[in-house]
Amino acid sequence: MRIAAEAEAASLLGRHRDLLARLPVTFQAFIGVEAERWPTFFAPEKAHLRALLESVAGWTGPELVTMFGGVTRLETEAGCRQVRESDPRQLQDATQALLRRKGLLPLWRQEIDQVFQRLQPQIDERLYPASAPRRLVVMLYGHGIAIQRDRLWKRLRGVGTRIPLRLDGAETPEAFLRALFGVGAKDTLFSALRDRAGHGPPDAWIVEAGESLHALCEAGAGQGSACATGISYARLGSYREMLARSLYKKVVSGVSGPQELAAYARALDVTPPEGALLYSDEVVRAFTRDVFLAGNGTLLLNNTFVEWASVQALKRAEPRVLVARFGVRDKMKPFSSLLLFSSPRPTDQVPALEDPFGSFIDVEQLAYYVWLNAEKSAAYRGKTLYLLLAEGVDQMLAIRSDAPQTEARELPEAALPEVAATMAAWTGLPLGASSARPLASLAG
Repeated sequence: MRIAAEAEAASLLGRHRDLLARLPVTFQAFIGVEAERWPTFFAPEKAHLRALLESVAGWTGPELVTMFGGVTRLETEAGCRQVRESDPRQLQDATQALLRRKGLLPLWRQEIDQVFQRLQPQIDERLYPASAPRRLVVMLYGHGIAIQRDRLWKRLRGVGTRIPLRLDGAETPEAFLRALFGVGAKDTLFSALRDRAGHGPPDAWIVEAGESLHALCEAGAGQGSACATGISYARLGSYREMLARSLYKKVVSGVSGPQELAAYARALDVTPPEGALLYSDEVVRAFTRDVFLAGNGTLLLNNTFVEWASVQALKRAEPRVLVARFGVRDKMKPFSSLLLFSSPRPTDQVPALEDPFGSFIDVEQLAYYVWLNAEKSAAYRGKTLYLLLAEGVDQMLAIRSDAPQTEARELPEAALPEVAATMAAWTGLPLGASSARPLASLAG
């Protein structure tokens, strides 16, 4: 698979060889680094790089000079155009070091931003036509979080509609999740989407602090078939420890700087244990590693992991359905940047204590970040239904990005199976044997 992916990337660069030779050296380095990452790219990332090159290839000679004139001028002033490196990553490091030495890096970033401001609308037009499918993002506050009803979803009240829920006995996490995601007698929303023609596990993502959604998904998946792409902070506990130990050993043995440590982290070949991931291939395993190594605090904080992994999945994999389920985090402990990756001695260990009140404060902010980042993407903007629910709480917040509402509207009470039917209808899935009807205010 990797050999085929590398050949595919080489073919793409070969088709645009003449174009690349006319581009600024720093932009060439960027394209080369992206091509090196091709074997760990999701399909939307590959499509984005193709669209980027095709869009630039459509510019005339004078347009290229105009668009990249500022970048070329700064490269010349810094001496970047005299750098001779065949390895894209080394070329990138060397040219950025020259720009940094001359104090030109901020200006260079501004020029690059201007190039992408011109490019992005063209890329979006190629990749996300008006006929692109609808998408669904669900954010769940897991059982045990100390919900403050007067502050619940406060930052999103201006764009969403609060809908009262009838729980009908679904107060436990298992009953709540089954009622919310059940489609028919045995299927779930995840398995129904997977079984639809042209779809598979990568089209639905589950990111959660615990593992209740993973268990629900597996129960309705069918023998030997993954229901979705899922990553669970709880299930990846031993994997997190292996990553932390590897980094700690490298830091203790000595590194020349952050670039060497980053290169070491990129090359780490630590595999999650069997069963930790719902769906596992090289791309998902690399994604999981990068979430822990690139996210600030993702090795330590379950809800930070959920937020960062969700944002990265929306940005990189662009699933039709994403469910982010937050949980109760432990109270914070003091640590240093080095001890962050070490295993404490038994005499130094501090008992873990849950922090349900702090978890609510965190999750309110983190859920807002997930929504905010999704709306930055053309894949989700104007075509996504967002649902925010708290397990055991008799209300939800709904946001249709194509028709944002305010909370002034009063809507009738809805049962969880009706919410499930709404999600199925929104994503174009059959309702099966369910007698519940979609909510007309959302699914229309």
